[in-house]
Amino acid sequence: MASDSDYTSGYVVADGVRTHYLEAGRDNDETVVLLHGGEFGGAAEVTWGRTIPALASEYHVLAPDAVGFGDTEKRYDFTDQFDFRVRHLRAFCETLCVDSAHFVGNSMGGGDILSALCESEPPLPVEKAVSVSGGGGIPVGFEELLESFDCSESAMHEFLDDLYYEQWWDETHLQRRLELARVPGQWQAIVAGTLDPPFEQDPPTRRETDYESVDRPVLLVAGADDELKPRSWMEDLFERLADGNPDARFELLEDCGHCAQLERPGRFERLLLDFLAD
Repeated sequence: MASDSDYTSGYVVADGVRTHYLEAGRDNDETVVLLHGGEFGGAAEVTWGRTIPALASEYHVLAPDAVGFGDTEKRYDFTDQFDFRVRHLRAFCETLCVDSAHFVGNSMGGGDILSALCESEPPLPVEKAVSVSGGGGIPVGFEELLESFDCSESAMHEFLDDLYYEQWWDETHLQRRLELARVPGQWQAIVAGTLDPPFEQDPPTRRETDYESVDRPVLLVAGADDELKPRSWMEDLFERLADGNPDARFELLEDCGHCAQLERPGRFERLLLDFLAD
């Protein structure tokens, strides 16, 4: 895990939400916004701490904790949590005077970027988009995991075994994720979406994810051994993104699970920097 000296930590109020974020490379002209996943223990620090130093030599890097995660305020919108997250992210960018940026997301973060780009008027100021194992719907078995996860050490160990291809991580990584998963309100913010009322109710309105309409340059990164977003799933997603979009690219990393930036950092960083510079 990267050290605190690789980035600074700060807070702003965005869309009325006290928001924690990491920042590096402030003197660089172009901005990269990094979005983490939606798993227990998810936060900018554990998802992107290793990647920030590689980007900060050339880019201004911002990595916020999404609403409900990490050290950002814990809230949930039962009407449309996706819209709430994106609106909060847009406000975060506006607060920090970011009117154009490259967006890179893992899992939930990547899915949110792609879904936002499906809008006729995308709500985020995206120049280029990178999604790492994100998009196409809820990961395989994730709802069952949400219902059974009890924030115990054994449950986190089992989850990390599903998240990663092999056990590259150590006890420090496990304990930090466990600490973040136990932050007051985070467990509730994550499982809130699984709550069903004891009566019939129309589900919240969901947007159509018309991936064929995405016209920004997109890099889709998949792990060949990802159990949550299998290879075939990501290949199908890429076919939809590439339909009519010559600027869509696909990279499959062998011996890799759901988090290429953590499991194959050298390979991922080269892909990312080449894509952003092209």
